[in-house]
Amino acid sequence: MDKHELLESLKGGLIVSCQIEKHAPCWHEDMVELMARSAIWGGACGLRLNGIDNIKKIRGITELPIIGLVKVFSDETEIFMTPTMKEVAEVIEAGADIVAVDGTDRVIQGRRGYDLIPEIKKTFPDTVIFADVRDEEDALASLALGADIVAPTFYRFKKDAKSSDLADWEMFAKMCACCKDKGKVMMEGKVWTPDDAIRAFHYGAHSVVIGSAITRPHLIMRRFYDHVNGYPEKRSLFY
Repeated sequence: MDKHELLESLKGGLIVSCQIEKHAPCWHEDMVELMARSAIWGGACGLRLNGIDNIKKIRGITELPIIGLVKVFSDETEIFMTPTMKEVAEVIEAGADIVAVDGTDRVIQGRRGYDLIPEIKKTFPDTVIFADVRDEEDALASLALGADIVAPTFYRFKKDAKSSDLADWEMFAKMCACCKDKGKVMMEGKVWTPDDAIRAFHYGAHSVVIGSAITRPHLIMRRFYDHVNGYPEKRSLFY
């Protein structure tokens, strides 16, 4: 598929983020594949995967579009998602149709996160670029630099974020309105229920990405616990 066909194949659909950290209580070497197979069986139109090995493995079992990324953590920067062209090239070579990158103005190696987008566009012109952003300002900047897709994945990292557990629907509606003629807006981050997904489409989402709400049993349990007990402890955002 070319870019247009690929994006159209995702329109109105649900993408499942199949990710698990090795320190999670339900981690298993086959967990990502099992999540992916379950998502495909359930009707997902695409998958979001972290890690080269996972992308390669899942590419071997499906032709569905794959959003690929590599998380690289460092004490020197807040940027951790596919931070350099090295990771971008690895993600594409592994079989991802779409590469996810940081679409914020946070700084890494002397440049802002979204400054990587033009370089990707120049080096890999046929690859769809997915910019994970915090708000509509990041989204507009990323689209202007060549991103094809934006999503408020990093909303919770805003200094004035209203919540680390809930989506900011007002901000998302504004993002859809100001970006609708410039690129595709997807909803990702804190989509907990089918009603949340329907709400995202109502505001103008091209597609909706669902992750922890269906793929991480320990976080599903913890969310119930937090609601019942009044959020007694602060949790890691990377669990």
